[in-house]
Amino acid sequence: MTKLSGAPERADQTTNVATFPAIAPGHHLAPVGIGSPGPEQKIVFLPCPDWCTTNHVSEWVHFIEDVDHTGEEFAVHVHSFLNPAKPAYTLTAAVGCDSMSSDPQMRAAHVIVGDEGSVDAYLTPDMASEAADDLRKLAAKLDEAARTARLHNQHAAEVAA
Repeated sequence: MTKLSGAPERADQTTNVATFPAIAPGHHLAPVGIGSPGPEQKIVFLPCPDWCTTNHVSEWVHFIEDVDHTGEEFAVHVHSFLNPAKPAYTLTAAVGCDSMSSDPQMRAAHVIVGDEGSVDAYLTPDMASEAADDLRKLAAKLDEAARTARLHNQHAAEVAA
């Protein structure tokens, strides 16, 4: 070790320091529970996208390869007057990624769309934009159908009166 003039000579203190890889912009280090809760569970820190809302400690996984990231889920609930207590349909969507997947599309951020009764759809950003365009068209048709039904009901009420 080279001694600088006036500086005391000291042992190399970097041998016991663990280095962390650079964290990519838009990410942070998050604690992750590996293994079922208990004395054998390990807490490690992994890069996590800033949009991820998963609590990786309470939603632990058995293996580090199983860690995936999911953003805030948003949903549309469609109710029926035949059973107003429970939605007839629920459509959900969220941003997700499986950063350790062998599939590059799963590693990349994508949009997960699902309902409560079937297999989820995994969409690239372009596919999600296309689906959003189609849903806007469906919403316009739904508004049109509501106007038609409302006018029909108004006419039927006027005729009955």
